[in-house]
Amino acid sequence: MKQKTTNSDEKFENIDFDLFVALNAIDKKDYGYYDRLSEEQKKKFVPFMLIHWVSNVKASSEVQGYYLLSTEYHANKYLFNEVIQKNPKLQWLMLCASSPGLGKQFHQWIPQISNKVSKLNDLAKQKDINDYYKKIYSKASQEDINLLSKQFVEEQHTKVYFAKKFTDLKQSDIEVLSKIVSKEEIEQYERDSGNQ
Repeated sequence: MKQKTTNSDEKFENIDFDLFVALNAIDKKDYGYYDRLSEEQKKKFVPFMLIHWVSNVKASSEVQGYYLLSTEYHANKYLFNEVIQKNPKLQWLMLCASSPGLGKQFHQWIPQISNKVSKLNDLAKQKDINDYYKKIYSKASQEDINLLSKQFVEEQHTKVYFAKKFTDLKQSDIEVLSKIVSKEEIEQYERDSGNQ
């Protein structure tokens, strides 16, 4: 026998934002899903949390690679932009754009790198990043893991340098600088400044 629900029951049921229903909507490229959320559910929409789930699927290596690269390309690199952060619907649309539209997938949580490393307060350590990548790419060879980790650590150390040297820079400016200024140019700058 089906239990009758009251208006207060329906209102209570619509308060929570269901992460797994949202992931399913992203997999289906349901661009209208965000508009159908209640105001309470919209308040509980956390794009940063979703990005960690969306980017990792238990599937073939091709589908895994697609989700990872597409999430980075369509959503992750823009998510913390000052303007985009103030527009959750746009964030939702970016998350949907990252899906290949293959239907429901099994998503797994990606562990995070230390907050201090992410916020450029501490230097990344090769061993920690190796461990992190092993969890994400469990089928990758140790050689590939080492290569990825080495690249991440070098890039992160450059970003930390800029963050400490130029404390007024925004994270987005640091990202740009780290891509256009080489390690050799930094070393030359330090020599010219009498710091080496």
